Amino acid sequence: MVRHEVFTFVDKVPEGASMTGSRWVMGRKLMGNGIIEKWKVRLLSRGNLQKPGDYNDITSAVIDMVLIRLALGLPAKHDVEFTIPDIPTAFLGIPLHENLFLPLPEGEWPDPYGLTGLFAMPNKTLYGIKQANRDYYEEVLDFIVDDLSLQASVAAPGLCFGGNLETHGVWIPVWVDDSLIISTLVRVASIESPLQDRFKEAGHVPLPNTFQYLGLTVIRDNTK
Repeated sequence: MVRHEVFTFVDKVPEGASMTGSRWVMGRKLMGNGIIEKWKVRLLSRGNLQKPGDYNDITSAVIDMVLIRLALGLPAKHDVEFTIPDIPTAFLGIPLHENLFLPLPEGEWPDPYGLTGLFAMPNKTLYGIKQANRDYYEEVLDFIVDDLSLQASVAAPGLCFGGNLETHGVWIPVWVDDSLIISTLVRVASIESPLQDRFKEAGHVPLPNTFQYLGLTVIRDNTK
């Protein structure tokens, strides 16, 4: 959060300013075999406390699960590759355009901010802010359409595509901050560089033979 300059710290909230709350949420990420991959902690804004006027449009396109299952079968059908982009702390890199204030929960904050009753103004789309999904989706869509010169599907919101999969075409289904890049090995590799230029520290998730994706257990066939 410090590296992404997520907050501007303040000791007093301006009169009449929009306020929300915050809380720590802790959990664990499991691998496909059920073993704990890592422990996770996030600082969330309590978006349920936001009022109309603190945000505008909060909707974002999400591809449906039928198309997700179809997309996961395409690499086998067309003998192409796929990768899962990894954008660490994705929302924390997206600018927040509205002014909000929140009290920070107990925890260790950078000096000289280890104070009680500390307030902060988010500069980035902290998890839990109502418009965070929308702002993140628009950033991703802008990258896919403008930087990669792909099309956003009208018939299947959340799907971007271009060309024929067997001749370096590409499918990119987007589900909030989870997406797939499906194409030939050459095209998938060519997307990694502009992805890192746009989203710092971006890479891809190493995929074992069996892994979890959006609640689905996916088994890769590496016998070919």
